Amino acid sequence: MPHDLDRRLRRDFPYRTGRVYLNSAGAGLPWVGAQRAAAAHFADIARRGAEARSGWLEVEESARERVSRMLRLPHADIAFLHSTTEVMSLAAASMAWKAGDEVVFPADDFPTVVLAWQGARAAGAHLVSVPIDDEARRTDLLLAAVTSRTRVVAVTHVNATTGTRVDLDRLGAACRDVGALLVVDGIEALGSIPVDFGPVDVYGAGVFKWLLSGFGTAIGVFRERARAVLTPACRGYRNPPPSRRFEYSEPNFPGLAVLDATLAYLEDVGWDTVHRRVKELTAMVDASVRRHGLVIVTPPQRGGIVSFAHRDADAVVERLRADGVDVVSKGGLVRVSPHFYNTPDDISRFDAALGAALVETSG
Repeated sequence: MPHDLDRRLRRDFPYRTGRVYLNSAGAGLPWVGAQRAAAAHFADIARRGAEARSGWLEVEESARERVSRMLRLPHADIAFLHSTTEVMSLAAASMAWKAGDEVVFPADDFPTVVLAWQGARAAGAHLVSVPIDDEARRTDLLLAAVTSRTRVVAVTHVNATTGTRVDLDRLGAACRDVGALLVVDGIEALGSIPVDFGPVDVYGAGVFKWLLSGFGTAIGVFRERARAVLTPACRGYRNPPPSRRFEYSEPNFPGLAVLDATLAYLEDVGWDTVHRRVKELTAMVDASVRRHGLVIVTPPQRGGIVSFAHRDADAVVERLRADGVDVVSKGGLVRVSPHFYNTPDDISRFDAALGAALVETSG
């Protein structure tokens, strides 16, 4: 990893002095230009009021163009909404359900994935909640639950607790075989790993984690196949009938100002560099945890998360924090999630702090 890039990242991501941040799966650190972008947006309103709107729309289109390049998708596939939950809920509410339809999802998935389908149940659909007893078989267990009555398979691309990355190619192929849609919560993937949208019909990702751009904005991907099936449940001046567009109201314009500036920064760093560094840093975390004799639950097919088991995960996390290393406990596991702005020295700090934490919690 080039030292000049490390120096640049230390300048552009001035986290608290003396601490190591390894919780990007909780919230990504904004770069120094993010606050300037937000401040410029509000300063423009203060000077010009509603006359500034043309500038907001220009920034929106600039952000859409950057997202289009990042995802390698046409503009028509991309919607700016307010949260991952909104994307998932819109997909669920926009389906014409029939009695006997099935929705397949992992029983242990994030509430955004699990709870979006309650309206389908009211219409007579059957919710197939799939128990996951083996992380390495997460994709296989979902595939085994798909039947000729399946209308939707819903899943998190990278599981927020275990870090497991499901195989979207296999899930998408199974969906097409039975005429179902693949609906994906991608908040723990987009920005940390490359994403192939070929198998996907709907994909939602808030931008406050791996895309470093704060709360209140989400990227919603509605591919042509999904738009042919779904009739937008929410209508407004941006999508009057018969539009198949899912943007029904104004987006979070200050959030898009931050997203546009941040995507420009990430383009300058290079998406290949971002993804490579995440992969290298998670491999270093994996190696460190294994050296300490701990059980990693995250399979090799992962995103930017490494989770490991300990009988007192909370105590380990608190001891790491006391040593200046910020991670979290989630679902009884210790979750470590470096981003590209971390460095090998950060992982070395984690390794030493983990050793001390294990000694302290062994009694």
